[in-house]
Amino acid sequence: MLSRVAERVYWMARYLERAEKTARLINVHTALLMDLPGRMEINWFTLIRLFNAEKVFSEHYERGNEANIMQFLIADTNNPSSLATSLANVRENVRTSLDVLPEEIWEQANQIHLLMTNSLPRISDRYSRQIFLREVMKHCQCIRGALDSNMSRDHSFDFMQIGKHLERTDMTSRILEMTSLLLSDDRSDTLRKYDGILWTNLLQALSARQMYLQHIHSRVEGQRVMRFLMNDNVFPGSVGYSLAAMGRRMRYLPDPEMPTAMAQRVLEHSQAQDVGAIPAEQVHTLMDYLQSELGMLHTEIAKTWFYPDRNGQQQSQGL
Repeated sequence: MLSRVAERVYWMARYLERAEKTARLINVHTALLMDLPGRMEINWFTLIRLFNAEKVFSEHYERGNEANIMQFLIADTNNPSSLATSLANVRENVRTSLDVLPEEIWEQANQIHLLMTNSLPRISDRYSRQIFLREVMKHCQCIRGALDSNMSRDHSFDFMQIGKHLERTDMTSRILEMTSLLLSDDRSDTLRKYDGILWTNLLQALSARQMYLQHIHSRVEGQRVMRFLMNDNVFPGSVGYSLAAMGRRMRYLPDPEMPTAMAQRVLEHSQAQDVGAIPAEQVHTLMDYLQSELGMLHTEIAKTWFYPDRNGQQQSQGL
C-alpha cells in the first residue's frame, strides 16, 4: 500500500471522528447551559478550554460570547479543529483516496459538505444550530457505517481504525479534563448542586450514558464515571479500549514494533491510574500527559508508515 494513501485514509478517519465528537460536544453543552443558572464555573468559554484553543480564539475574537464561540468552533477555517475545517478535510481525503474506498463514501462526503455550506448562515440561531449539529452527527455515522460494512479488512481499513481510535482517545481526554473542575474541593455550592446533571452531560458528550447505566448498574457518580471512561475494556469510547484497539490494528501492518510498543506503554500507564481516586488537580495533569503521549505516538506512526525514508522530519496534515 502506498504511504501517501495510508496517510490520507488515516487522516480521513481522524477528521471524521473529530467532526462527530465536536458536533456532539457543542450540541450537548448547549443543552446543558440551558438547564444551568447563568453564573457558574461552566459557561460557553469552557468549550474553548476543552479544545486548548484559548490562544487561537483570542487572536481572532475580542469577546468570549456565545456567538463568537459558535462561529469559532463551527465555521471558522482559521481554527484547525473547527467543524468546517474537519469536514473539508474529510471530503478532501476521501476525494484523493477513491481508489481504496467504497463508492458511496464520496456521495456521503459531498452531502455533508453541502449541509455545512447551506447551514452556516443559520448557526447563530440556537434552534437551527442544534438541528444542524444532529444532522452532522448522523452523516458522520452513515459514513462510518458504510466503511465498516463495505470495506475489506485490508491495510486501508487498518489505518482508518488506527486514526479513528487515536482521535477518539484524544477527544475523550479533552472532555475528561473538565472533570478537574467537577471534582475540585473548592468548586462552588451551585456546581455541587448540579453534580448529577454535569456528570450525565459528560457521559452524553461521549455517547456513553446508556452503556454506563447498563454495565455499571449504579447512579451517575463522578468516580465511577471516570473509571468507566478511562479503563472500561468493552465500551469502545473508553481510553483503554481505544488504545488497545490501536495496538491490535498496528500488528497487522509491516514493521509495527515501535508504534505498537508505544501504544502499549500509553495503555499500561493509563490503566495503572486510579482516576476515580486521584486529586482533582492531578486529573488535568494526567490528561495533558496523555495528549502529549498521543502526539508522540502519531509522530511514530508517521515516521514508520507515512514517511519511512525521511526519519520523521516530514510533517503530515496536522493535529
